[in-house]
Amino acid sequence: PYETEFLIQLGGRVREMRAAYGMSRRELARRSGMSERYVAQIEAGKGNVSIVRLLRLAVVFRCA
Repeated sequence: PYETEFLIQLGGRVREMRAAYGMSRRELARRSGMSERYVAQIEAGKGNVSIVRLLRLAVVFRCA
């Protein structure tokens, strides 16, 4: 329950940040070293995201 809600909110925030930076999913995936499909799963709130992958996303948005 709590985990599901967290993943949904996280996915929405990643999508918002990607849009704010004018990035496609493909570009975010390339910059973060993840697959485009995995980025789509995160944005849909379905990916079980590790702290390392969260760090990768944060670095992309911080350096963009």
